Amino acid sequence: MKDSYKILEDIVRESYVGVVWSHKIQEKQSDIYAEKYKKMEIINIGIASLTSVGIITMIFSNPLWLKLVSTFLSFITVYITAYYKSFDLQKLTISHKTSANKLIVVRDKYKVLLTKIKLQSDSVENLLLLYEDLQKEVFSIYSEAPITNNLAVERASEALKIKKDNTFSDEEIDLFLPSSLRRSINEWQGSKIWRKNFTIYKESYFL
Repeated sequence: MKDSYKILEDIVRESYVGVVWSHKIQEKQSDIYAEKYKKMEIINIGIASLTSVGIITMIFSNPLWLKLVSTFLSFITVYITAYYKSFDLQKLTISHKTSANKLIVVRDKYKVLLTKIKLQSDSVENLLLLYEDLQKEVFSIYSEAPITNNLAVERASEALKIKKDNTFSDEEIDLFLPSSLRRSINEWQGSKIWRKNFTIYKESYFL
């Protein structure tokens, strides 16, 4: 029976860190689009200002180079406007942030499930059903989540200090778990200390 709980814990731990990883990627992708939007806004405002100055200057003088510069700046303004229409950066920022927030909620549910497994507070069968429900919720989020790019993956990897290769070591998983749920610190025990930690965790979780 104890082996059954251990097997289930292994599976849930892998799924948990996968959600942590996906959350960070979505979060970083949201940051990337927010940064790009801010930069393009600054460029757009700068070009609009320069174009206005050029128009005012041409009223009093009419050099050819000024006409060429003004035409070029106007072209860039048109390009940025067209880009905004094709790629709604603000909408993309919010969309990725929403997916990241949903994954945070699921991440915390995985923590609760891992705690129940550690305590063996329910049968393996019932805990497995809870895990399957969580997996369905995660898959639903993934199916609706917007696509991310390699830069977001790189930033997530740097932030989490891990490299995604479809497998995670116990040490990497432990980095993202409370100390009471870390395998390297607490081996499989159904002792009183687990029940004490579980009570503390529940109180902090529902605050």
